[in-house]
Amino acid sequence: MQKKRTRHQQIAIRFLTYGAMASVAALGVVFCLAWAMGFRIDWHSGKLTQVALLQFNSFPTGAVVDINGQTLSSGTPTRSTVKTGETNVIMSKPDYRSWQKTVNMLPSGVVWLNYVRLIPTSILTDTTKEFAAVIEMRESPDRKWLLLRHSDNDRCQDGLVCPEMLRDESLTRPFSLTLVGIANPRDVSLMNLTIPSDKITWPAVGEEEKFSIVEWDQGSRYILIEHTINEMTEYLRLDRANPGAVKNLTHDFGMQISDPHFSGTSGNVFFALTGTDLRRFDYGNNTASAPLASGVENYRPYENGRLAVVSIETKDDKTTESVGIYNDGRVTVLQTYATVEPTLAVLTRFNGIDYLAIARGDQITIYPRPLDQDDKIQPLYLDSPDGVDWLDTSPDGQFILAGREGQLLSFDLDTSLSYAFAVTGQNQAPQWLDDSHIVSTSGEMITFIEFDGQNREDIVGARGRVVLSRDNKYLFSIGDTLSGAVLQRSKLVID
Repeated sequence: MQKKRTRHQQIAIRFLTYGAMASVAALGVVFCLAWAMGFRIDWHSGKLTQVALLQFNSFPTGAVVDINGQTLSSGTPTRSTVKTGETNVIMSKPDYRSWQKTVNMLPSGVVWLNYVRLIPTSILTDTTKEFAAVIEMRESPDRKWLLLRHSDNDRCQDGLVCPEMLRDESLTRPFSLTLVGIANPRDVSLMNLTIPSDKITWPAVGEEEKFSIVEWDQGSRYILIEHTINEMTEYLRLDRANPGAVKNLTHDFGMQISDPHFSGTSGNVFFALTGTDLRRFDYGNNTASAPLASGVENYRPYENGRLAVVSIETKDDKTTESVGIYNDGRVTVLQTYATVEPTLAVLTRFNGIDYLAIARGDQITIYPRPLDQDDKIQPLYLDSPDGVDWLDTSPDGQFILAGREGQLLSFDLDTSLSYAFAVTGQNQAPQWLDDSHIVSTSGEMITFIEFDGQNREDIVGARGRVVLSRDNKYLFSIGDTLSGAVLQRSKLVID
């Protein structure tokens, strides 16, 4: 017969049991924390090491991933834990150029290499349409449309200056542009858009006339056109969906405006300068606002009608320069400077956080949550020794890009890393191809370049702006021929 345990023995057993359970739980918590912090056992050396996580993706998918000479068992998209320190990654796919980058992996860190664009070894380019000339191409934000301008002025037979004997006959002609539909990149459509002569000012004898494309609205329906005659400038609004509904903004509002930009997707609201006053114009009720800001040196629109505004003010013989944000009907001044020098400002938004970037002299300052009055939010500072001539952001807001005379500086808001690199002949803000690549047209060759200056890929001989089809499989660009110009289509995938 089993001897009954005493009360002290029962208490001791419970204490030991609970103690063992607590120890196991504590060890489990420690193990989970260590695992989450990237600690692993290297079974070859028997030592405890820390690792990090690499996430991979590519377009097209199915690329083979090689990490420090070791090939992963699965193609993109995939992931892998790696040792900390410098890690060399190569992605490859048959009939495509290989992609390579060295990244510095921090303990328990996560790095996303999900922006990789693989380029075919041989790119097939065909002619979509031939033209006598193409001066300018501008793509719509939804990448369904292209607008082509074929001349500065095709209304006079002698180019810019209209001879007196041809003046009346020539100036009754409309100015013509070509609208190209690329929603289906394999079946491109073309139509003619015209600006009637009765919607614009006529040049006098001997005066030079010129048309140019300003921008599309965010709804991809309306287009702003600039029309200049010598020193006179007026602005027109074209409607892609209703080609006959051409508006002359300058005439309709009775003000001499400059630097207009659409706001929103209606095509009715736009901001513009009258002298140095910033105003909001609305075709919906045919109104122009009182000045929103005065002494405006430059401004930059952002989503939802918000603007970054740089202004100069002289008061009591003292001149100051300020940077503010227009939002919800008023301008909030965020920074004021005692001296005046070239200053640029842009707004962006990434991961739900607003940022204001200010370029002034050889320094770029980035303010997170600029409208938040919390003094604990510290700005970020970048040095640009060559100064800054232009300031831009990537379409998704992740990267801030600045440059001067081919020297570029990019800053990643996700990793807080900056990259300095050179792009020959890049004297203005480059076009963003997508959220992670810019386009260089140096030497009349379209080249894709990643946000950090790496993995530069020559695509096709062309000039000016380019556009990716919505399925990312085709690139449309303008090429020159002996007889004129062509709209060309380059295939970026291998079926």
